[in-house]
Amino acid sequence: MAFSQVKAQRDTLNVLFLGNSYTYFWNMPQTVEAISAQTDGVYIKARQSTAGGATWKQHWEGEKGLKSREMIESSKWDVVILQNHSTSTIDNPDQFAQYGAQFVELVRANGAQPLLYMTWARAYNPMMKDQISRGYDRLAKEQKVKAVPIGLIWQLALQMRPGLPLYDPDGSHPSPVGAYLTAIAFYSALSGKGTEALPARIKTVDRNGETLYLSIMSKENADFMQDVVDSYLKKYGE
Repeated sequence: MAFSQVKAQRDTLNVLFLGNSYTYFWNMPQTVEAISAQTDGVYIKARQSTAGGATWKQHWEGEKGLKSREMIESSKWDVVILQNHSTSTIDNPDQFAQYGAQFVELVRANGAQPLLYMTWARAYNPMMKDQISRGYDRLAKEQKVKAVPIGLIWQLALQMRPGLPLYDPDGSHPSPVGAYLTAIAFYSALSGKGTEALPARIKTVDRNGETLYLSIMSKENADFMQDVVDSYLKKYGE
């Protein structure tokens, strides 16, 4: 399914990120919000429902203290971003399809737009990316929703610059660099804007009014990742 940016209908876009540590590592949703606060245009108000290692089934059944269904039903969201366990398309594709469809239906029933978060392969097994991308693309096509191809953007970045440290030392989770790449891709997908003017340092303000830096990239790495995101999302939407 061709990628198409989510167009904001109001000045503030209320977004719920539903997932696990691939979502919350290095405060990725908060980084998306902070990016929007440093730019002109739509303000992305990001909230999350996450737990380490959580699957969509566990979100649906309220395990690990999750209240994802209640959050979807009790608040007014514009977009709900759905991220399943990193190996769900490989280990249990039927469950992936079942609970993905259930969440898409629930999100739509509550007036929001579902958006799939396609994750990446493990560093030690790049071949995983084929099954992961096929699983998300199949679900997107069946449910007539869009997928943000984060894993494929990671793949392109690593092909172009193999030494780019996107991974945490565990070879699975994102490093601060990987979280920046993911955040600017979501910013672009949600705002409909390119990333070329985004800052290399993403900051917010803490409860005491002090500047808090969520992400600090070198200008070289930031410029490279912005080019990757803009070129890939344009290609993916053709």
